[in-house]
Amino acid sequence: CSDISDAKPFYPKRHLYLKPLLKINISIQLPSLKLVGRSISNITLMENIKNWASPDKFCSVKVTKSTLEFIRFEADLLNPSKVNAILARLDGKQVTLPGFKEVVKVRASVAKSDFPTRHDWDSFFRDAKHMNEMKAGERPDTLHLSDLPNKWFSTKSKEDLPSESLLRKIFQQFGEVTAVDIPSVDPYRSKMKAHLSGLKLFNFNQNTTFEAYVQYRDYIAFVKAMDYLRGMKLLKIESNEAFTTNIKVDFDKTKHLSENSIRKRKIEREKLMAKDRELEEKKQKIEDALKKLEVKEKEEEKKITDKQRERKRKLKKLEKG
Repeated sequence: CSDISDAKPFYPKRHLYLKPLLKINISIQLPSLKLVGRSISNITLMENIKNWASPDKFCSVKVTKSTLEFIRFEADLLNPSKVNAILARLDGKQVTLPGFKEVVKVRASVAKSDFPTRHDWDSFFRDAKHMNEMKAGERPDTLHLSDLPNKWFSTKSKEDLPSESLLRKIFQQFGEVTAVDIPSVDPYRSKMKAHLSGLKLFNFNQNTTFEAYVQYRDYIAFVKAMDYLRGMKLLKIESNEAFTTNIKVDFDKTKHLSENSIRKRKIEREKLMAKDRELEEKKQKIEDALKKLEVKEKEEEKKITDKQRERKRKLKKLEKG
């Protein structure tokens, strides 16, 4: 996105900022009369939507649902302050689609945000019978972040992996951070059961993005962080270029950073490490045994060769005698 006038600082030392995120749903009714061999291109419809919204622009437009009756698109606004003007141009608009004579209607509305509210986490922990709000990790104190780009949170020493220490520095601006966990940097995490590993979300960008847990000492810091990230996407500005990415922010509902979960992960990691050591020892024993066998075989071959040479020597001596 080229418009960064509404950006606010997140961690300027690493050129990281936040930019307001606002999406709208755009539904286009499809013609009721279907002609054989006639189709409607989603790409063409996307271009039409962009033209109808002009002069305002979108960061992206994608299909979210397609049926025989309608196609629904989700558009990410370049400038959220223009939402009313864009909705006025799109909602209720009557158009004819390429190749069809029938007039169809366009409907547009602001997409509902999936960002949790204070009521969401307060009611969750109030009603959760398996939680003890006197204990860290079992109360609203932990953020669960997903789809963060690895390289934006990495260090020079490990450019392909995100840094827990860097993430801690960034989130300490809202209050004291007591724990940070990035499951993907732990080589044993993928071998643990899902409820322990912390690897909650599957996506096709697992090698380029990561999820993380950030725990605060007090509720106020947690709320500050959630409020600051609400309705935002991540923005990185470097070399006079701006790059944005949508991130998912939620509150942890799994006790991931509770004392009990941390202890269980530690025990599980130690078991996995012991198993790896055992396998490595077995592998080493096999390699050592093979080396010994190889040495023995070479010694046997040498003995045979020496005997053959001795025999030949004796035969030659007899022939001369």
